[in-house]
Parts: sequence; structure tokens; C-alpha cells
Amino acid sequence: MLETSFGLNFFLKTPRNESPDGTRHIYMRITVNRQPRDIATKRIWHPSKWNIRAGRATGNKEDSKELNSYLDSLSAKVFQAKKALLETDKEVTADAIKNLLLGKDEDKRTILTIFKEHNDQISALVGADFAAGTLERYETSLKHTREYIKWKYNEDDFDIKKLDFEFISQFEYGQKYAQEIDDWSALLLAEVEEHFERIKADVDQSVDAIDKAAAAIKSNQRPVHFSDKRQAFYYGLATSLPWSVVAIVSLCLFSWLISTGEEYQERRRIVNAYENAPQYRILMENGEIVQEDGSNYLKLRPQAKKGDVLIGREYVFDKKSKEMRIPLGRK
Repeated sequence: MLETSFGLNFFLKTPRNESPDGTRHIYMRITVNRQPRDIATKRIWHPSKWNIRAGRATGNKEDSKELNSYLDSLSAKVFQAKKALLETDKEVTADAIKNLLLGKDEDKRTILTIFKEHNDQISALVGADFAAGTLERYETSLKHTREYIKWKYNEDDFDIKKLDFEFISQFEYGQKYAQEIDDWSALLLAEVEEHFERIKADVDQSVDAIDKAAAAIKSNQRPVHFSDKRQAFYYGLATSLPWSVVAIVSLCLFSWLISTGEEYQERRRIVNAYENAPQYRILMENGEIVQEDGSNYLKLRPQAKKGDVLIGREYVFDKKSKEMRIPLGRK
């Protein structure tokens, strides 16, 4: 299932208590359909060497290059996880991508696990609904199934989603060869056969529906004749133009909504990450940034007129406290 919006960025998380050296933990935020999920990258970095907009370390030193390379590899893994969800026809969500990255699969169930749960339920009902011999047969079948998976696939267990006709037929053959096919084997075989019969019925039904639809379309066709090419051109233009206009307007509206949503998400991320961001707004809007010696600086000059100040351009010096203060707004 396709998502309507997707975002990926890295940021330095503001801690409750600052570390002595001022470094912060780097987090990766995955946003799908406006639902964000954060994942710790297990890396730390100093804010003075971090580009907020790019979500990457600044500078050309080896540690910056190594960190950026690591973050690029994490980004690639996110897009691989997203591609895997699309290829398996699963819904693309922030949680689904996060679970894949962390190696979690909530839907994964294995044959031996299910078999063991089944036997535990039978064991609890021995003496009431089942005889001890029934449980013994199920335990024997579990043992044979475990040995078969180990011999055939060299695995300790087998994903139930991978259960196919080959697994059952080979397992049935081995059980028949041992003259010990039991209730569990017969149950597995019956379930797989029913599964394939259901697929075959669905396919046959789909083919019939397609044939009926094709016949209906063919019967509803009405031949149209034109006296010249110009008449045919105008007829085709009149038929397709309204839909083309609707499609173009929808596409423009959709693009605008996506761009607006992403801009809103970025601003909200900054506000959430930095509690003082609203107070810095005027400073960020009016501040003059200059670059010298490969570094960026906020350029300020002393207050020009007493009692007035250009916010974002001038500073005020307090002679009593010997402090330089930068006004962030007016009350």
C-alpha cells in the first residue's frame, strides 16, 4: 500500500540534562503519513558541528566524514525496508519500517512454535477431553517434524508463511516411508490442499470475471466514423480534455499538499526539538549570516540609538553585569 507522504531526517535530541562535553545523541526520524517514529543511531555529536537543515555533520575532518557515511548507510537501509514492504504488498508505515530495521516481525510464526502451543493445550486437557495416548502421538509427530525440518532445510524451525505443497508432500512421503503418518501430518496436508484449492478457485473466478468484463466492453463499443482527420482530432480532444484537466489539477493540488505538509512537519520538528525556537524566530528572520575562514557567523553591531534596537542586527551591552545581550523581540 502506497503512502501519501514520506520523510526521513536525522537530528540531535535535546537531553533533559546536558552532558559535560555538550554532545547529544543522534536520532533518525521516519515519518509516514504524518506519523513519526524515532530510532536511536547510537552515535553522539556536538551541536556546534551539526547542520540542522541537512541533518549531517559539518566539516571535512575524518570523524565528520565517517559519521556522515554511517548516516547515509542508515538512510539506504530505510529505503530498502520501504521497498521490501512494497514488494510484499504490505502497508508502508513508520512502525513497519522501524520493525524491519530493528529485526522485529510481529507477524512471523513458525511451525514448531505453533505445534508446541497445540501440544501444550492438549496436555492441559489430558484426562478431561483427551487420553494420554493422544498426547503421546502428537509429541511423536512434533519430534518427526523437527527432525524433518533439520534434515530438509538445515533449520531449527520453519516460517509458517513458507509452508507450501513441496513441504507437505515431502513430509508425507517421509512419514509414509516410516509407516507412521499421524493426525498432525494429515492435518497439515489437508490444510495445504485446501489452501491450494482455494487459490485455484479464486484464480478461476478472476478469469471468469475478466472474460465477462471484456465481453461487456466489446458489446458496448459503438463504431464512430469521421469525414477527415481534423474532425477525428477534435472529437478525441473533446472526449479526453475534461479528464486531462481534472488529472492535471489533481496532480498540482496533490503536489502542493505534499510540499506544504513536509514544510509544516519540518517546522514542527524544529519547534519540538528546540523549546526556545519561537523566541529565536525574529533573530533567524533578520539575522545576517557571514562566512569567514570556512565558518558561519552571526554578524551584529552595537546598539545605534538609545532606547531602540534592530532585532537580529544589534546587541546591547550591560555595563553592570559586563554582558552582551541580543534582543529576541519586543513585549
